[in-house]
Amino acid sequence: MTELLPQLFNGLVLGLLFGVMALGFMLILSVMEVINFSHGALFALGAYFALSLQKFVGYWPALILAPIFVGLLGLAIERFGIRRVYGKDPLFGLLLTLGLAMAFEEIIRIIWGKAGYSLAPPTFVSGPINLGILWYSKYLVFLAVLSMVLLFLVWLFLEKTPYGSIIKAGVSDSEMVLALGKNLGKLRTLVFGLGAFLAGIAGVIAGPMWSLKPTMGTEVIMPSFVVVVIGGIGSFWGAVIGGLIVGLSKSLSILIYPRMSELSMYFIMAIVLVLRPRGIMGEKSLLEE
Repeated sequence: MTELLPQLFNGLVLGLLFGVMALGFMLILSVMEVINFSHGALFALGAYFALSLQKFVGYWPALILAPIFVGLLGLAIERFGIRRVYGKDPLFGLLLTLGLAMAFEEIIRIIWGKAGYSLAPPTFVSGPINLGILWYSKYLVFLAVLSMVLLFLVWLFLEKTPYGSIIKAGVSDSEMVLALGKNLGKLRTLVFGLGAFLAGIAGVIAGPMWSLKPTMGTEVIMPSFVVVVIGGIGSFWGAVIGGLIVGLSKSLSILIYPRMSELSMYFIMAIVLVLRPRGIMGEKSLLEE
């Protein structure tokens, strides 16, 4: 139990983080039908922006400002790049976002260099905390709570606001939104900006846990894609459940057989696709078209 409990907690924390990351990825894929491979690079840029801002404004302003900058960058990407491939072969969007991901990775190397960095957590969450059944990292507890707050706020936005209702309608059928007189272009821009913002804030809160390096976006994009496939394209709760499944599978695999930690999520994805091609809670999947 002394080995199992920390790994379970680690898996839950990692799963919540993957849920935040995958939620933005899922919204972009569902509404725009674009597999955004630049999502991981936006995650990395959020962490690096926070690294630079933290030196001047501290942790909390950096936590707010860095995702906003990434969100604005996402708006620019959609306006001047992604918008040009709507209605064309999906391969064009995939290649465009893949090229952007590679370009952003090189930009990170040019600006911040190849060396790894460590993003300092706020001082009040440094050290361990006694949870009653084990001593655990204060920052990981803080990360879990912050991830749950973010997921709750996104849920409130999607469920309780008019803009959220339009986005949910766009997830079901984006062309129907256009037929109902809504501005589909603005909807797609909003969704891409929101997805980029979520990627940026995930990068900021993950920074103290992971080493900042140019390839960190590449390392997180495939787990995010797997989370969306497992949970189901178009489902908020699917992204959350898929994130927890992937996080726990990676963490428990390290305890049981470390060499399987990266493969475990792909085995789970294969099983889910065989049993339910739409994912656990998906309503529509591009894989079925």
